[in-house]
Amino acid sequence: MKRKLAMGIGLLALCAGSGLGLASNASAAETGAQATYFVLYENDNYGGRHASFSGSDIELNNKYWDGSTSAFAQNGASSMRNNTGSYVGLWDVGTSCSGASYTAKPNSVDSDFSNNNFDNKASCVRFL
Repeated sequence: MKRKLAMGIGLLALCAGSGLGLASNASAAETGAQATYFVLYENDNYGGRHASFSGSDIELNNKYWDGSTSAFAQNGASSMRNNTGSYVGLWDVGTSCSGASYTAKPNSVDSDFSNNNFDNKASCVRFL
């Protein structure tokens, strides 16, 4: 009887430990998902300063280029990388997200906004 009880407790502990391992893996996956960004670049071909977004920002007149505290990203983007699984819309009028627009497909890149007539126009970023 004691042997069956000990085996049952051991099995229960093993199952509980396995469950904790799964919880750890889920947390790691969530961290990975949070590490994906939509990135605007100041220059063509992903050059110059960049601004990273993990969600919508409807007013880029208060969004600094990453690592800067003196230059805003508004109307300054010339290329982008969309490392997310979401469509991302850009507009040239902030707050209302209206006017001329550009839509980035999930997991896509654009090395030059000039060919889309959207160079240096982004004032609103919205995950769709």
